[in-house]
Amino acid sequence: GKELLYYPIKTAQDSGLFNNDIFVSTESEEIRSIAIKHGARVPYLRDKRLVKDPYGVVDVALDFLKKKHEFKAYNNIFILLPTLPMIIPEDIVKAFEIFKKRNYKCLISVTETEQSAFRSVIIENNEVKPVFPENMLKKSQEVEKTYETNAGIIILDVKDFLVTGKHYFYFIRPLGAYILPRERAVDIDTEFEYKLAKLMMETKNIFI
Repeated sequence: GKELLYYPIKTAQDSGLFNNDIFVSTESEEIRSIAIKHGARVPYLRDKRLVKDPYGVVDVALDFLKKKHEFKAYNNIFILLPTLPMIIPEDIVKAFEIFKKRNYKCLISVTETEQSAFRSVIIENNEVKPVFPENMLKKSQEVEKTYETNAGIIILDVKDFLVTGKHYFYFIRPLGAYILPRERAVDIDTEFEYKLAKLMMETKNIFI
């Protein structure tokens, strides 16, 4: 099987958008070797503090851009996570087309929730209570669709990102969305999700 890191690298390569400008950020020599083996560039090993909370993908992206002056010359930065291996090159290309067409400063991939959040419930004193009682008797097609972010694809305007920094996500307007189909939005955080992704990919003759 292939390492999970292989998939975002290969997808980026096949998209035709990046030439040789595909980078991997890691603090690990082992991961650095894997990335280079698959054709990515790893110009430095990042600080190990970025692995732990409260740091996240935004901090890693900022660290990358500030590490070398030439990185700041890029117009945009794309972030692809290895935990979503089923994203295909067309997803990246279409997301970028939306980003450019609508002049977004930031775009993030989302997936439609299985059930609209407007039909959600909470548990209070061991009792089920609808968050929006007025929607509970409506047909599903009568309730507005809702989406969850999966961050499988993130596109940022570099100049704007360097100014706004850590407060970029969710606060900048307009924040663009690329709707990733549920079957390509499996996010591998647990053994169950790994087995699910493996099963789905094996049926398409893609092995992990």
